[in-house]
Order: sequence, then C-alpha cells, then structure tokens
Amino acid sequence: MSRLQQAVRVRPGGRSERVRRDVARVCLDLLGEGRLDFGPGEVATRSRVSRATVHRWWPTKDDLLREALTLHTSVLEMPDTGSWAGDLRALAGQLAAFFSDPTEVAQNALMASGAHPDYTRAVLDHYAPLFAGWRHVVERAQARGEVRSEVDPDDVVLMLGSPLLVLPLVIRRTPTAAEVARLVDLVLTATARPPLDPRPETGPGR
Repeated sequence: MSRLQQAVRVRPGGRSERVRRDVARVCLDLLGEGRLDFGPGEVATRSRVSRATVHRWWPTKDDLLREALTLHTSVLEMPDTGSWAGDLRALAGQLAAFFSDPTEVAQNALMASGAHPDYTRAVLDHYAPLFAGWRHVVERAQARGEVRSEVDPDDVVLMLGSPLLVLPLVIRRTPTAAEVARLVDLVLTATARPPLDPRPETGPGR
C-alpha cells in the first residue's frame, strides 16, 4: 500500500476520507448500472476528483473495485446478542436489507451471468472474511450448546442467505418481515439441539 493510500485511511473525516468515499460511491453507482467497463478516467470525471489523484491512489481497476466493495460491505456487522436466536434474527434482518440493495442485486446479476470470472473472483475474495464471520456466529452458538455440534456452519449460512439473495435477484422483490421471520424459525428448528427426555429410563419388567 502506498503512503497516499495509507493517508486515506489514517485521516477519517478529512478530505482524504471524503475523496475515498466519493470515488467508492461512483464505482458502486457504475456497478449498479451493470457496468464493469469503467476505468480511473471515468471515475475521476464522475466523482470530480482529479485524474492524477485517482491514478495515484487507485492505479488499477482492481484497486477501484476493492475500494468500492469495502464501502459497500461496511454496513455489515457480525451480531453478538448473547443467544443463537437473537444473533440469527439480527443477521437475517441485516442480510435481507443488504441483498435487496440495488447495487448488490446488480452485482449478483453480473456474477450470475458467468461472463465476468475475474470480477466474480475479486468479489468472492473480498467476501471471504464476511463468510468466515457468519460461520463464526454459528460456531459460537455450537460452543454454547444452542446448535447441534454435527451441523455444518457453511450449510447454515447457505440455508439462511440463499433465499434472501435469490428473492430480490430472481423474483425482484424485497422479502417481507414475515418471510424473514419464517425463515429464521425454519433455521432455528433445523439447527436446535433436541430437548433432553425427562422420562427415566425403563427396562424389562419395570
């Protein structure tokens, strides 16, 4: 990372931070239009940031994409409510809103087309720590004994996230609060440890 790129991140709230957000926002707008054919010159024009600055701080398109994705995913936080049910409800609500964001829908459409493997790889690389965080939420619930130990955390993440992603991408509508609540109930039922049988063991002749 160059000194200029470091400066963008060590002066939050200053001019460098505003420039960073302006450039990232323009890149997200372009992605929201379904476009991947942009470069530093167009981003500079649309963001009203000098070309020299854009070329110095983000010399490649991959640099611009990383900046855009960092801003895009900054709204996501790993819930820690103290319970599996609470974490699951918080995560489901967050993902329902995130996957319905027009930029996210456009991005997922680009990936689903299969026409942009390099872009898909860049997005998946950026999202890898997020997936790890979501898995950790499940693993933490397993450590507390709230989720069965044999449950695969990846399966739980897919079970929760897939409907919330597909509905806005394919059906083209945001999931309702009732739909999100029913999905949470399904995941809770599928992952919950069975209750202990309070009945005493009985044997022959008892």
